[in-house]
Amino acid sequence: MKTQDLEDLAFIAHELAQPDHRPILARKRLAERLLSLFRADFLGQTQWNGRERRFEKPLCYNRDQDMSWAYESHYQFCDPFSHRIRPRRDATPVYEVISRAELERTEYHADFLRPYRVAHGLDLYLYEGERNIGDLRIWRRSADRAFSRDDKRLLNALRPMLKNAYQSMLSGDLLEEAVSGSEFMLVAASADLRRRVASPALLRWIAEQPGLTEQAVLDTVIAAISAGRDHGSYSRFEVTINRRDVSEASQCAFMCTVRPKAEARSGESLSARELQVGVLVARGLTDREIADELDISYWTVRTHVGNLLRKLEVRNRVELARRPALSRHDG
Repeated sequence: MKTQDLEDLAFIAHELAQPDHRPILARKRLAERLLSLFRADFLGQTQWNGRERRFEKPLCYNRDQDMSWAYESHYQFCDPFSHRIRPRRDATPVYEVISRAELERTEYHADFLRPYRVAHGLDLYLYEGERNIGDLRIWRRSADRAFSRDDKRLLNALRPMLKNAYQSMLSGDLLEEAVSGSEFMLVAASADLRRRVASPALLRWIAEQPGLTEQAVLDTVIAAISAGRDHGSYSRFEVTINRRDVSEASQCAFMCTVRPKAEARSGESLSARELQVGVLVARGLTDREIADELDISYWTVRTHVGNLLRKLEVRNRVELARRPALSRHDG
């Protein structure tokens, strides 16, 4: 391996070993080193929902996030190779399960891969027992730049570390569910930074997580409500903090309430154009029909549909069409 490859590998291994609830592709320095190590142009990740039989929470790096929303809302359902790779436990190049000629004849290639300038992929699906907990998708712009056996071996070698990073991320998702809608007392002593918490929902959740300490939960919560603002894995939540007096002068106490953000569900943040597109989706028009109706490009419609799915927090067009925020404006 070249010196740069060794440096990238060392950095990636160190970063993946850190406790971090963020998705892998939300960690910019880590994502950049993965691109460098695999000489790739684009990274993607999703989570497989076995009950719903669909990919969820897609993210991409080095491509517009609209690509993720387009994949989640439509293109995963005509994806010709991911379901062939998903049962495999080893890193697998796309052209190992489908020929280039076959792929280039599909809607998925013509309307999705080619416009986003990705051509050759190497995918690894991560498993905990029989449960698929996530994946990492590494793509190059040119189909002629094939992934080698060494690339496959290298990605397989990273598998245990990637799996741990995904488990940390999923732990963060569970923590969000545990604190959502709950109230708890947080006490931080300015002298020695001691923390205490009193919340039945949190304590029950902590007890069910093997090896997870109350301190680890508190550190995450404190980071999330630092300076009264939510951030990081709490981006979908709002935190209300009311200061309370305590007997010890060295301590400050807060009563915290954590709730999902209401704004994303209200429809008030939709632009006029997004509302137009949403109403036409609710009427059953296809994206190309909407583009003709509004005299805008197909890809502009795809962008607006992706924004609607994100802002209204729905998973697909069927759920989008049922939203009252759209039906009230129809007609």
